[in-house]
Amino acid sequence: MAPESKKVKLITGMELEFQQQDPHTLFELIISEILIPKYKENADWNLTLNIILEEINRLISEYNLNPKLKLGLLNQIEEHLDKDIEELTGVAKIEILFINMEDYVADIKKLVTAGLDKQSLRDQMARLIQPLTLFELGELFIFLGKRAFLK
Repeated sequence: MAPESKKVKLITGMELEFQQQDPHTLFELIISEILIPKYKENADWNLTLNIILEEINRLISEYNLNPKLKLGLLNQIEEHLDKDIEELTGVAKIEILFINMEDYVADIKKLVTAGLDKQSLRDQMARLIQPLTLFELGELFIFLGKRAFLK
């Protein structure tokens, strides 16, 4: 028995045969036909992500698709962040994900060069990064490591 497919239509008007077992084509079309053009148009990463999340929500609702497609789309975007999206925006992945990342880097630099004793530096650094999630902390360390070692 062949996998069931549905004809779905993106907000751009593009139609495709969608197979729930292989959503890769749908994700790639959303990225290339909606995400990248919208980002080029508005240069606002958060707004662009909201636009494509609204689109996947619309598709899920209108065509009765699996809600887990949202997670798949976000994973596919993650794969593109280090490649074509970084080239499109001209900024590193960390700067795309966290708009104020340069502020964090500047604040860290100020703390490190302020001449504080080790305990004060630890306390202030902890307060600075306390609101960040584990993922954001990991990305911050990767970003700082690349800046420190790849210059």
